[in-house]
Amino acid sequence: MSQQRLLYLDTNHLSALLWHGGTLHEEGHFAHDDAGVAAFSEYLAHHRRSNFRLLADVTDEGFQIETLPYTQGADRSALLARKLGQYFYGSPLTTAISCGREKTGRRDEKFLFAGLTQAKLFEPWLAALRAAEAPLAGIYSLSLLGAALLAKLPPVREHCLLVSITRGGIRQSFFENGQIKFSRLSPMTATGAAELAAGCAAEAAKIYQYLLGQRLLARGTPLSVIVPTHPAQTGTFLEHCKNTEELQFTLHDLHAAGKTFGLKTLPRDSCSDFLFLHLLAQKPPREQFAPPPERRFHSLWQIRSWLVKGGAIALLGCLLFAGREAVHYLESSSATADLLQQTEADMQKYQAIQKTYPPMPTSTDNLRAVMNRFGDLEKRSASIEPLYLAVSQALGEEPKVDIERIQWQLSGNPDEGMKFQADPRATATPAAAAGGNDMHEIAIVYGLLPASMATDQRGQLETVNAFANALRKNAALKVTVQRMPFDIESGKLLKSSSEAEQAAAQLKFVIHLSRKL
Repeated sequence: MSQQRLLYLDTNHLSALLWHGGTLHEEGHFAHDDAGVAAFSEYLAHHRRSNFRLLADVTDEGFQIETLPYTQGADRSALLARKLGQYFYGSPLTTAISCGREKTGRRDEKFLFAGLTQAKLFEPWLAALRAAEAPLAGIYSLSLLGAALLAKLPPVREHCLLVSITRGGIRQSFFENGQIKFSRLSPMTATGAAELAAGCAAEAAKIYQYLLGQRLLARGTPLSVIVPTHPAQTGTFLEHCKNTEELQFTLHDLHAAGKTFGLKTLPRDSCSDFLFLHLLAQKPPREQFAPPPERRFHSLWQIRSWLVKGGAIALLGCLLFAGREAVHYLESSSATADLLQQTEADMQKYQAIQKTYPPMPTSTDNLRAVMNRFGDLEKRSASIEPLYLAVSQALGEEPKVDIERIQWQLSGNPDEGMKFQADPRATATPAAAAGGNDMHEIAIVYGLLPASMATDQRGQLETVNAFANALRKNAALKVTVQRMPFDIESGKLLKSSSEAEQAAAQLKFVIHLSRKL
């Protein structure tokens, strides 16, 4: 974390102080000349990483109060910039303080325009800060810190005059309802407590007359005057700062006020510089006089600080996530180890139980193969009912046909059991060898014709063909007439009528049926 250093500028010199935890350490005094600026540049070279705030306590300070129409956004910024340029022409060290909106009418907004009119006094020191690229948080006026001091020094009336002794002289700041209206610095060369007390009383009387002339205070209204003093000099100040009808003096212990704000480096006299510097380091006011170009390196420092903090937060988040994942991993590893132990124990129990069984006649692999084969056979098994139903339907269409018997089987060859007239010794066709793994349902139907048709060979032929055509109506069936009731080949001899009568009792035919499962 960067250190915080304070710069105190008055009409005589520039002082540099280190603030840390309520303690102020003076590190250097630089005069308003080339040698002092050079020494200050060397000082900055050793403390470039510090964060600087400049407190100005100079006489060249102006205040203007004006009521403006209420605006927002870019219009408000442009209006305030134009007014500041009109009041403090040529000085970039200006600021606008809002005093609130009016209660009635258009509810216009009242502003206090403040500026450090002698910009040449600040330029050498600001140039040294720019050259060293030192982060300047802002330029503050000692008069703007009086509100923070009065907030902790009750009682505070509606109109209050804060008279504080600084290195530059006697600072008188007028406040109305806790808001500053104007401030004035009176240079003093005296160092004795009596002379300073007399000067405070005299300056307070002058300010009272000025307030009456500017109609900031009604005639006859007493003005509360608050003077922070060293406890050892309180008696001297009481002798000179006496209450009157116009001025009501209140002396506040400077050491007690410092302890109230947490200042550990207590002042040695009634000079309030350290108290105001501590207020600036502890809680700087929002309003300051430095333009954006002077605060450029401070803005860069803020961005860098935010990035570092963001990176630290992201790293912390990653570490927390990694820690959580590590805990989950350890828990999972422990659970996995427990499951492995439980599995091993269950396997041992299973093997122990398996040993109590009688020995198997064969191995488990053989049993598994047999069961798989049985499953395949069961899948290939078919019911005889569909084929018998087809034969029954054909018999219904041809009532002259009787069935002697049906030979049914399953085979991978669709021509199984078929006899061919061309070669009686052949049992299968080349197509049978290509049957593959497909199963077929085969039925060899042995049929009979009535004896009355023994002499009617044409009728026999028509009846058998009609029965075969009736079977072919089932598209899934392959129907082949394997044998007719009589020989119809051209090479056979004709038989006499007596022979035909002997064969009348043998009017048999054979039909081969097959269906792919």
